[in-house]
Amino acid sequence: MPSQDSSAYRLMETPVLFLAVAVGPGGIKGVTMAPDAEKLVRQFDPRWTRAEAGENPVLDLAVSQLGEYFSGERRIFDLPLDLGAVTPFRQRVLTLLPETVPYGGTCTYAELARRCGSPRAARGVGGAMAANPLPVIIPCHRVVGAHNRLVGYSGGQGIATKQWLLDFEEYILVSSGGCGCAPRRSDV
Repeated sequence: MPSQDSSAYRLMETPVLFLAVAVGPGGIKGVTMAPDAEKLVRQFDPRWTRAEAGENPVLDLAVSQLGEYFSGERRIFDLPLDLGAVTPFRQRVLTLLPETVPYGGTCTYAELARRCGSPRAARGVGGAMAANPLPVIIPCHRVVGAHNRLVGYSGGQGIATKQWLLDFEEYILVSSGGCGCAPRRSDV
């Protein structure tokens, strides 16, 4: 049985893809997506252990909150996150993203760079999104190119997964009694 201090992962099926959620001593350290569960397992460090429900409380919490997200019941995640493997700039971008781009909204790379205090760093923001170790939890799918174009998504099946996540959030907003007029871009 893995302890809370060991690196462990759990697989879960979602309406769009399989997810593998990984936890280490500092918190949730990775979310990987693929259409096939076995492909996910091959991507992890072979020293990591597969944890079952009840073996790791942080992992249990992450799986529970992701399940709530995919059932339309959760819009904001409240989890201990381990971003220690990314650069300080990328940490700043990834930390700011869920705080400033609401569920169902979008923001351009350039706008997020401006919000991070680095208005000329749109490409750096793109690099941070591509290196995001925690997609969905840190909603990099909400960051779009100029003119609201869907560009770049390294999770799951690329742009198709990004489009699915954005459409899903919009559907949940509308079906939950939202006005249906939430702007797709948070900087409009």
